[in-house]
Amino acid sequence: MRWMRKRWRVVLFMLSVLDGVMGGGWLYYRSTFPYGWSHSCDKQLMFALHQYAGDHGRAYPAGEATQEASLSLLYPKYANEYVLQGKTVPLDLVKVTLERGDRLGPDTCGWHYVEGLTLDDDPRLALCWDKVGLGHNGQRLSDGGRTVLFVNMGTEYIASAKWQEFLEEQEKLLANRKKNKFVKQQP
Repeated sequence: MRWMRKRWRVVLFMLSVLDGVMGGGWLYYRSTFPYGWSHSCDKQLMFALHQYAGDHGRAYPAGEATQEASLSLLYPKYANEYVLQGKTVPLDLVKVTLERGDRLGPDTCGWHYVEGLTLDDDPRLALCWDKVGLGHNGQRLSDGGRTVLFVNMGTEYIASAKWQEFLEEQEKLLANRKKNKFVKQQP
């Protein structure tokens, strides 16, 4: 009888250790991949955007109700739901939305897309980046930066410490673009 109590204590101890290891693993996974693992590849999105622009007079997708809706124009010919979901939105939600023939919106697309640009724009203009700032497989990045896609098919990682400076530069570049476009339209 005594040996059974001892055995149960060992079993309970082993179960508590196993529970601790599993709990720690789950916490690690959730902290590393806050929205779950995904492979919504930045570079696949860049290639899809570039191919779209090549087929549409050098213009990237535009003209829909929201920036995310314009990005939906890539579906299904240029990009699938895996690419368009971004790294934060559940795949099932995006798939149902697109298969229904609806356009993506802010709550169904994890990408920040700058609408209205062309292949002929300033190569320093950013075209797209992840809204939250996650890594290649949806993992949290150590410094909170983002990978940015540019109109010339370039990519660059912008560290969190430089993010605000980057956004301010983008505002200036976009304002300059609009000013130059207005000047060209004048007779």
